[in-house]
Amino acid sequence: MSGASNAVRLRQYLLALSPQARMELRQQLARAASSEAAVILDELCRLEPFDLDAPARLFFQPLEPFIVDDVMERPFRLPRSSLPQLWRWVARDLLRDEASEFSDATGDALAAGDVARAEGLARDFQDRVAAVIRASFAESDDQLLPRRLLAQLGTPRAADEIATLRWALRGRDALSALSARLPATIDDFPPQSIPVLTMLIENAARPRDVFVYALLVLMRRMAAPWQIVRLAMHAAGSNSAARVADTPYGVVLDILLGDLDCQIAQLGAALAASDGATAIIAIRAIDAAVQGLRGELAIPVGSTLARRLSALTTDAAAVTRAALAGAAAHPVALSA
Repeated sequence: MSGASNAVRLRQYLLALSPQARMELRQQLARAASSEAAVILDELCRLEPFDLDAPARLFFQPLEPFIVDDVMERPFRLPRSSLPQLWRWVARDLLRDEASEFSDATGDALAAGDVARAEGLARDFQDRVAAVIRASFAESDDQLLPRRLLAQLGTPRAADEIATLRWALRGRDALSALSARLPATIDDFPPQSIPVLTMLIENAARPRDVFVYALLVLMRRMAAPWQIVRLAMHAAGSNSAARVADTPYGVVLDILLGDLDCQIAQLGAALAASDGATAIIAIRAIDAAVQGLRGELAIPVGSTLARRLSALTTDAAAVTRAALAGAAAHPVALSA
């Protein structure tokens, strides 16, 4: 298992502990003298304090559509638990003086009830951060600075998280305009709406790196996010999974598969907690997504996509069987 996978599992375990349990664990580790204890203690320090102050929350506001409350690896998404560490990286390693000035001025503006001024300060600082990230990670012969900045952030997916921060800030205005033009909820995704939605996505995708985040903004409004594949089929001019994957819109397949992985983990957690209502919702969502993709796309037998969908279905069934077997051995009724 990779070091990154171990780090993610460690963070998942620590986040599942109560604050009291984390405090007791920290005290025990502080008395230990081993490299393993130091690693766990460092991760505990990264997780706490978990709350952000008002200026930091305002700074991260454009990232809200891309923030998730789990710590599983999900393409182009940022775990909420990474925000404190990402803010410390910005305020300590990227723009120390400017971050301090921003926090002080924004805090004063909010205390005075001047929300418009606070939002203006946040926009200016967001632009500055995006520009510095762009300059710091620009192609050059000297790659020491990018490597040092990634190490300073120190999260398992530091490069991906910084990229999400950069492009969410860079595309802030275009993504906000896209969000304003979308319905609050899209219950279905009929064919006649596809050209208009495609145009909205393309208009928001400037620069082009913002494209995937525009897709995520749209998916967030959809009652059945798997239906985004219809947009990809329109772009490909075909329902062939291979042709869809060859278009820029093919990225939605990776996003949907990553989300299915996360839903299966949530199903397992719900079953373990005897939360039948949440488990049923998860089962229905997983089944709808898998069946929807299989029904919309022509997926060759034996293809990578076919194998991944079969594996996800098998995983979901295995999680459910294991939970039901455990319930039978220790009779505790699942509340539906």
